[in-house]
Amino acid sequence: MEEATSEKDNKTITDSAVAVNEVNEVNDQRIVEEFQYLLEKSQQLFAGLRDLPPTGGRQWQPYFQRTFEVYTKLWKFQQQNRFVLENKNNYGLKRWEVGEIASKIGQLYYHYYLRTSETNYLHESYIFYEAIRERSYFKDVLDVKNPALMIKKLRYYARFIVVCLLLNKRDIVQRLLDELNSLVDDYIRMFKPVDSAEWSQVLTEIDAFLEAEKKLTPRSPEGQFLPIARRLQIERSPRLEKDGSPRLKLQEAILVGNYQNQTKFSELTLDMYHILQSLEREPAPPKSTQPKTPGVENSVGNERVLGKDDASTDEQSNMNTPVDKSASRRINPHKYLLHRPTFSQLMVYISTAFKEINENSALLLYLSADGTKRVNTNSEHNLSNGYMGGVATSSRKPADKADGSDNSGLINCLHPNDLVPFTRKPLCIIVDSNNSTAFANFPKVFNQPFLCLMSPVEYPPSIPDTPRIGSLFTLFLHAPLLGFSFISNIESIDSENWKRCEELIAEAEAIIIDLLNLSNLDKSLKRFLQDDFLRQFLVRFVLCSALLKGHNSFQDEKHFPSSCPPLPYTLFDSPDLLAKLSQITGEAQVESLYSFPTLVVEVNENEENLSADGQ
Repeated sequence: MEEATSEKDNKTITDSAVAVNEVNEVNDQRIVEEFQYLLEKSQQLFAGLRDLPPTGGRQWQPYFQRTFEVYTKLWKFQQQNRFVLENKNNYGLKRWEVGEIASKIGQLYYHYYLRTSETNYLHESYIFYEAIRERSYFKDVLDVKNPALMIKKLRYYARFIVVCLLLNKRDIVQRLLDELNSLVDDYIRMFKPVDSAEWSQVLTEIDAFLEAEKKLTPRSPEGQFLPIARRLQIERSPRLEKDGSPRLKLQEAILVGNYQNQTKFSELTLDMYHILQSLEREPAPPKSTQPKTPGVENSVGNERVLGKDDASTDEQSNMNTPVDKSASRRINPHKYLLHRPTFSQLMVYISTAFKEINENSALLLYLSADGTKRVNTNSEHNLSNGYMGGVATSSRKPADKADGSDNSGLINCLHPNDLVPFTRKPLCIIVDSNNSTAFANFPKVFNQPFLCLMSPVEYPPSIPDTPRIGSLFTLFLHAPLLGFSFISNIESIDSENWKRCEELIAEAEAIIIDLLNLSNLDKSLKRFLQDDFLRQFLVRFVLCSALLKGHNSFQDEKHFPSSCPPLPYTLFDSPDLLAKLSQITGEAQVESLYSFPTLVVEVNENEENLSADGQ
């Protein structure tokens, strides 16, 4: 009787265990199915990003929101159910698969940064990319011996390097480059792929990009690169006195890199790299270790990806969906980055940006391109004023010279008059080209604020402006101290002297602001001073002009920048400004390279007055 009871109890326990196992299996199966659904949905949405229109501010926003929502669910779901998903009897989730999801999230944040120009999203992208590296999610990819997986790892490194470049994390970039070099060697050795030349080219481009930056940045006597402010410093942004007119704001910016041979990486030329940072404010340091997303009250915590224990499921991530601000509230102007666009592509972007501009907003067009000179032809209608050449755009097919003439220079060219229709709204143009002065007599038809800043068309032989280091004019607009160091051949300087030079540059910029306020500028031109970014470009244009005019190697008019409309000459030879520039050359111990005539005359007059008083 007791044996029968025992057998019955054992059977009940066994049946209960079987039932529990069946329930667990069903639950595990549901978890796997839910994960597979979220993974497939996220991949579909991510693939659809490339089909979104590259222009416009409204069409892409809902799609990005939906993509972020799905990736948020996917990321949290794999955290909460990692133990089940990693079980080989269920799904067998690999570490590289988690890394691939994290990499997609990093890409998503990076693309959102490109769409909005807000650097907070760039920081979010960096957090995910760095966590992938710290957690070694792609460590075992080589063991799988799958070339497709290896390519994913290489692409992750290339994207991570771009993000670090934009955040000026130079030391990390160098470490990533060393690791990528080793990975590319392994990839080529193991798989002998057909794209080996392309990856070798990627390494060459990154190395050239870093070398160019090294050439431009002086070092301390100890060999350390000296710090430099790359983005707009809020505390150093002087305010213009109010004159009662509506405040103008830079809303849209189009940055064109069309130099044929300039150093670049990932369709980002040196000039584009410099100027895009100048159109962003320096983000405030985070108050906590958890990054914040503008427009979202809750923090965007990436605890799971940053967790110390990869097996732990207690740590949760709350990757909130970014909420884009309206253009009127945006911290930084929205930017389009165009590497070697054709004329038709460029006009589409300009037209779209023009359409997006709100009332009391401005458009900036930055052109870094080879010049297109006037073409000799008897067709007078082709050479009407404003269509005699400008800056080159790209051509997708070889020029047709069957008729014996060279009209490609006119066809594949952005002429000044091509831009006249867009002067119906405030427009600022920066032209960095060896034919920049083609825009000198730009017609002002619609009585709207207009300004064109033009680079020198030639540099002295002793001051190389080669494709290897980018343009000197753009460098001045980006970081005047780097431009000053380059023309002064400063390769090493004491850190205290460097810091003092930074302070003196800031003081010189403040003097120029006062001069601009007091000068007899056209009222429409003064409106550009109301925007922090446009004011900074204008101030640095004046600073660049004054320094180049004082440099002994710059003698010819073609060596100096110019503007349309021209700025008062009193801005460039102000005794207060030149005295400050003289202080800078003294602090950097390069006085012998400069002479400021106005100062010399003033000193001689003071000496004569003192002599007369003595008599």
